[in-house]
Amino acid sequence: MDEKKITEAFALDMLIKLSSAEITRSSVEKHNRDAALNALRRFALAFLPEDEVELKVRGDGCELTAYEAAYLIVKTTVNPELKALWYIFYPYLVAASPRLDEELYEKTREELSKPEVLEAVLASRYRLLVYDCYEDLQAAGLAGMYAQWYEPYTRFREEKLESGDTREIETYKKLLAGGDFPAVAEGTERLLDRDPYNCDIALLNIAARVSILGKDPLRRENELKEVVTLIDEFLSQNLDEQKQAYLHYYRGLCLLGLTAGGSVELDTAKEEFDICLEILPDFQLAAFMLNAISAKLENLN
Repeated sequence: MDEKKITEAFALDMLIKLSSAEITRSSVEKHNRDAALNALRRFALAFLPEDEVELKVRGDGCELTAYEAAYLIVKTTVNPELKALWYIFYPYLVAASPRLDEELYEKTREELSKPEVLEAVLASRYRLLVYDCYEDLQAAGLAGMYAQWYEPYTRFREEKLESGDTREIETYKKLLAGGDFPAVAEGTERLLDRDPYNCDIALLNIAARVSILGKDPLRRENELKEVVTLIDEFLSQNLDEQKQAYLHYYRGLCLLGLTAGGSVELDTAKEEFDICLEILPDFQLAAFMLNAISAKLENLN
């Protein structure tokens, strides 16, 4: 099973567990709680194996539809993670239903399209389960209404902030600063597929990939060469000084990773950090790397 399917199954299981807990402790009358849990169980069984669904049939046969149960949960909960999960997975509920309940669809959409919910989706580890664009939805056979469902999130994450960054890029900058390099590498890879000439996205991707290099020598070498190729593509563009400096800085780091430690190879990497300081004289990271290389070259000589 591929990584996306594993993540999808885990996230859906989390949605079911959080929802059942929300229903169980709610002040809703018992027969409605049982009916909602039964509806939640049927929804879960449409996508998960029966032995993985812990919910059992409850009550005396009182029923709610999946749309009614979902709206009940969404209106009841104050848990932002649960609301985010329902935003991500609501199209699955539509796909599993024999007919669309348009009234409850619109009411639930209104509840889940609020800024605080969209912010929770963007902050969620499951953000990558949201389809990126209409073409992705078509490829998955989920066009039409699903594109309408995800439209508020698409607009929200692409909204520009005072810094000039989109909300999505700001999120990945925070994740990078917090050390969640795999999430940044994976997320920005998808952003680059949509916007391959965006240097801000590329720099985040490069920084994350350089930070999670594996221990296997061959894989590490291949990854470093791929990053250098990406850097060279952007260095051919007409970029501002700060972006140029950072690209040369990461190029120097990659070349250091590819060297065998000889003086000639170290000089090649050193040239990149020299260029950094020519562009930005106060670039402290580049100055630190130059001092470290100079000390190593002295030892070699």
